[in-house]
Amino acid sequence: LGVLGASLFYGDGVITPAISVLSAVEGLKVAVPSLGSLVLPITVAVLTMLFAIQHFGTKLVGSLFGPVMATWFGVLALIGVAEIARHPDIIRALSPSYGAEFFSAHGAVAFVALASVVLAVTGAEALYADMGHFGRAPIRRAWFLLVFPALTLNYLAQGSLILRSPKTVANPFFLLVPAWAQLPLVLLATVATVIASQSVISGAFSVTQQAVQLGFLPRLTIYHTAEREIGQVYAPAINASMFVTVVAIVVAFGSSAALASAYGVAVTGTFILNTLLFLAVARLLWHKPRWLIALGATVFLTVEVAFFAANLTKIVHGGWLPLVIAVTVFTVVMTWRKGQERVTVNRRREEAPLRE
Repeated sequence: LGVLGASLFYGDGVITPAISVLSAVEGLKVAVPSLGSLVLPITVAVLTMLFAIQHFGTKLVGSLFGPVMATWFGVLALIGVAEIARHPDIIRALSPSYGAEFFSAHGAVAFVALASVVLAVTGAEALYADMGHFGRAPIRRAWFLLVFPALTLNYLAQGSLILRSPKTVANPFFLLVPAWAQLPLVLLATVATVIASQSVISGAFSVTQQAVQLGFLPRLTIYHTAEREIGQVYAPAINASMFVTVVAIVVAFGSSAALASAYGVAVTGTFILNTLLFLAVARLLWHKPRWLIALGATVFLTVEVAFFAANLTKIVHGGWLPLVIAVTVFTVVMTWRKGQERVTVNRRREEAPLRE
């Protein structure tokens, strides 16, 4: 299950940079419609720069982009507060009663809608992949004190805008700001999505290092890029293969709307596997009572299986892509593992015992 989850993470890891950067650059179509034809070339150029700087290490990337991310989430919150102040009724949307009412009145539609709703929470899985890079405390503080409140305010504001002006559903994020602020917001969003992509790329390096150490991958070249943090690593082979795959995906799909159909299956599959492995640890290592394990499984898996099942409807529209990548990685990893085991058995049979 762990290997399958890691394989799904690689499938997710190549789509995240593609859809993140592409969706940000597509803001040009709102801010400067005449530059709409340049969206793909600019996206490829930004991604090329992102993967080119990986060998400098996470520390450099973090020192360059940390202040930008603080600015980004501050702007998200500010935009959100400005709209909410004009229409404070939207705060009622925080009540889960509206979600329950939507499901009871429109069951089938609500179920399919979950496949889009999941786009609001994807990226959470990268928090756990990056714990090896940064540790638990910085991620926890950044999430609860800055990221989660800012996202909540901005999503509420987008909902308010759409209710007030339904035609803004085409691109509610960029239409939240006046025309003069749209181009600066596109530039800031592009830089921010580069950093969002960085978290998944860093996670892929971490997972690769763990797989090599556990004997699930051959010994790849891995550089440690920090003097004090053992988890900050760079894997050239993974970086190159991810770059080629990400650019191919951007060119093939051409828009973030098309990529949204490919996004979600791998992520929600990873959610489920995370929960299963966590529950196994809680039972087998922490010796938690069975009733508590059953309660945890009911709470978490009910939500996650619902998201996963809804995303299965995307498979024929592009959702097959991360699954193909995951199956490919899984096959390589398990083939290497099985091969290692057989070589070890044969070597022991051919060699004399060490004592002799």
